[in-house]
Amino acid sequence: MTFAFGIFDSFDLGTGTPGEVIDARLTLAVEAERLGFAHYHATEHHGTDLSVIPSPNLFLAALSQRTDRMRIGAMVYVLPAYEPLRLAEEVAVVDNLSAGRIDLGIGSGISPIELGYFGVAGDDARGIYDRSLVALLEAWTTGVLKHPEDPEREPATLSVLPVQRPYPPLWYASSNPRTAEWAGRNAVNFLGRWNAGEFVETVETYWAAWRDSQDDGTRLNAHVGMPRVGPTMSVLIGTNDAEAEDRFLAAQEFFATRVLKLWHDRGITGFDGAFDGTVMLERGTAIVGSADSVRDQLIAQLDQIDANMIEAQLYQGDMGLEESLANLRAFAGLMPGIRDHMGSRGIAG
Repeated sequence: MTFAFGIFDSFDLGTGTPGEVIDARLTLAVEAERLGFAHYHATEHHGTDLSVIPSPNLFLAALSQRTDRMRIGAMVYVLPAYEPLRLAEEVAVVDNLSAGRIDLGIGSGISPIELGYFGVAGDDARGIYDRSLVALLEAWTTGVLKHPEDPEREPATLSVLPVQRPYPPLWYASSNPRTAEWAGRNAVNFLGRWNAGEFVETVETYWAAWRDSQDDGTRLNAHVGMPRVGPTMSVLIGTNDAEAEDRFLAAQEFFATRVLKLWHDRGITGFDGAFDGTVMLERGTAIVGSADSVRDQLIAQLDQIDANMIEAQLYQGDMGLEESLANLRAFAGLMPGIRDHMGSRGIAG
């Protein structure tokens, strides 16, 4: 399996208008495909400037018409925020528009504030997620959706099914060994933050579960073969380490205002440390410096885990399009060397 590279994108408002952000991301994604990136994943957030594409499928539909090779998807669809029938239909349509290139990231949501906008209590989100996932996978497989929260509701026959059968490949984002065990057992593609090396145990848990489970067709992702596993991080490449670090800290400080606004509006500051640029550098969730320094830092992480991909956030905060394109191209310049260093990865011994 060839080592792969992807982009993780939050679509935060930055300093422009929503239309300018969306247009810039389309430009970035098209260039990423040209440069050999294999995946482009967008986040989902609601009621916050952390994302100006609260409905990822709208952006993905547009991107599907401007790309033809790169796999695209949401990382993740927040399942408790959806009417299951609508999501089942929309994902099927976007998979058709993209000729079968959708990656299906799934999650229960990390912000109880955002879930509250949909009338979902934080304590209920996991159960709704579990039931919705079962219903969606059954709907894409059989063509009939049975509502997971209302068994008395009449089942709906889908007029369109995904190109990828029985459904697009599943992806999950977490740094938690407990969820890694579930993902590994089901061969679900898995991404997570380094967190000062905590991701090492998470990846070990993933592959142990993958090895121990039986590939007898019961794995949720059994139809897609070898899963992708790897770290995701913010990356900024400059002409030297000091310049790159200064620029990252400024961009991250701006980005943090978007991430934390809903919490700060309610007087909650307990999450501030996770988005402090200096802390991120210390914990390896941000990789910053000259091209040589970034390459060495990435390889140092990869050499400690059995990974077969990296997913980088290359555009955030007050960065402009040209600056982000330069960052993208600098990162792409590192990809051949990292790929050669890693060789064929992904089958854990």
